[in-house]
Amino acid sequence: MKQNTITIDKAQFEKINRLVGELNRIFKTISGDKPDTPLYWSGSKSDLVELAYGILETKRFNDGDIDIQEAVQYLSQMLSFPVNDCYDIFRAIRRRTDSRTLFLDEMKVKLNQRMDDMDNGIFRKRRN
Repeated sequence: MKQNTITIDKAQFEKINRLVGELNRIFKTISGDKPDTPLYWSGSKSDLVELAYGILETKRFNDGDIDIQEAVQYLSQMLSFPVNDCYDIFRAIRRRTDSRTLFLDEMKVKLNQRMDDMDNGIFRKRRN
């Protein structure tokens, strides 16, 4: 019986390997499992999109010369948290009636609280 063999070069193999790894991370995220990465996003999609828009509007990526979809895609990949519908998510954020920047507001409050605690001699270690 004749066996079919496929030959691929090293660059093709590395590309396939990265794709398989990325698909594995996506499937784990969809199924609710934690990714096998040292740093992953554990917030919501709207939190990540809100952060990305905040970074974009303050021109912290490439001096503002970047599209929101590129920023969200980069953060998603870096944090092993796929977000494919950033425009829809942003529309939902804009429709909020109370505060439209819930995540950024929470960040500001928590960071100020941490600094206040440190000023008052209260130090909290975050890791076990």
